[in-house]
Amino acid sequence: MNNLKVSDLMIPVVEYSRVKEDTSVHAAMMELVKESKDKNLSHPHRDLLVEGADGKVVGMVTMLDIFKHMEPSYLKLLSKNPSGFLDKSYVQKVFKDFNLWSEPFNSLCQRIGGIKVSDIMHTPEQADIVGEEDKLDKALHAYIVGAQQPLLVRKDDRITGVLRLGDVFEKVRDSILACEIATTDNFKE
Repeated sequence: MNNLKVSDLMIPVVEYSRVKEDTSVHAAMMELVKESKDKNLSHPHRDLLVEGADGKVVGMVTMLDIFKHMEPSYLKLLSKNPSGFLDKSYVQKVFKDFNLWSEPFNSLCQRIGGIKVSDIMHTPEQADIVGEEDKLDKALHAYIVGAQQPLLVRKDDRITGVLRLGDVFEKVRDSILACEIATTDNFKE
């Protein structure tokens, strides 16, 4: 596993779910469902790459982006606590103070369905991007210290793929299963 590079596990951009900036969230969700059925994916994509008019990736819409924008009060909440660290008592207080999820779920779904993906996408920061030639351990480190999921993969100045945490985990799991189990006897001198 030490020799694995990000490019060994990434999904190339051309194989990943992509939409244009002006696509509605509803149409984007329909595209995810259609693509999953058409390609018969065992692990369907749950995130979307967002392309600009020139076809370059300009952002990403993740499951969390959808959830946060369904309940707009999260945007206010997160602007007051940008670190994202929330202890249990703070979470309970905020839930009540911001009256979160008080609107019927159907209303929230209807509202977000007409929004353009460009209005809810996030532009990846440097911490959310790894290079094709980077070793897999660099990607693992990025996930552990809090990078967005999935990671975008870059070669030169262009996004070339997507590295999903689940795919990395499957490789780690397979590596663990292929290893000899260490026992206390293995460590005796």
